[in-house]
Amino acid sequence: MTMPPAQPGRTPIGTWRANALIVGLAVLSLVLSSLPLVGRILLPFEFFTTFIHEGGHALAAWLVGGEVGRIVLNPDTSGYTMTRISGGRLAQGFVSSAGYLGAALFGGLLIVASAYRRLARMLLFALGLVFLIVLALYVRDLFTMIVCAGFAVALIMVAVKTGDLFNFYALNFLAVQAALNSIRDVITLVRLSLGAPKSEYSLPHSDADAVAQLFWLPAVFWSVLWVAFSVLVLYFAMKKSAAIRARTTVP
Repeated sequence: MTMPPAQPGRTPIGTWRANALIVGLAVLSLVLSSLPLVGRILLPFEFFTTFIHEGGHALAAWLVGGEVGRIVLNPDTSGYTMTRISGGRLAQGFVSSAGYLGAALFGGLLIVASAYRRLARMLLFALGLVFLIVLALYVRDLFTMIVCAGFAVALIMVAVKTGDLFNFYALNFLAVQAALNSIRDVITLVRLSLGAPKSEYSLPHSDADAVAQLFWLPAVFWSVLWVAFSVLVLYFAMKKSAAIRARTTVP
């Protein structure tokens, strides 16, 4: 009895194996963040995620026809965005929700985009330009200026001065930080909604408090809902990333 000829093509690669780089960077990040002092090297990336969070509020305000006054990043990695919205409850709820949901979506999209090697340089350069634009239009305080200028210079310099492989690894690392921090931040929101003490920089009302006032359900409900959303986004982003990476990885 003769065996059928082997079919051409590559052997399928599992999600974890295809995403080995992402998983490895995530594990490394979690280990580093748990070490005293050493974990501080990841602090700048918490500001990156806060910037994306506040950018989510700003973008949502634009989409509903509102105005953006200023964006502020605080030294404790929190932040706030001053907006003016003329819409009703749905518009206000959309803008209030867009920080945590936007950060989760951005983290997921960056996980997917980081699978494309040819996009790395362009995306890093584009992110640097976004920091410059926001710096010029919506930043008024010195601390936020320093953070935005630092990221703008760093991202553009990496994109322009380093090779394709370094750009690829840099984008993957940035994607992991954005995704992990977006989930960590919304889990922190759950704790705050349950009564955990707030930072001295915290506003009187969190985003979950704002949505709770609009739609009556308690803040902890919205914060837990956002946690579930963030986890689902990461799950589907990892699956999509694995499918892309599997097509370009030799088994």
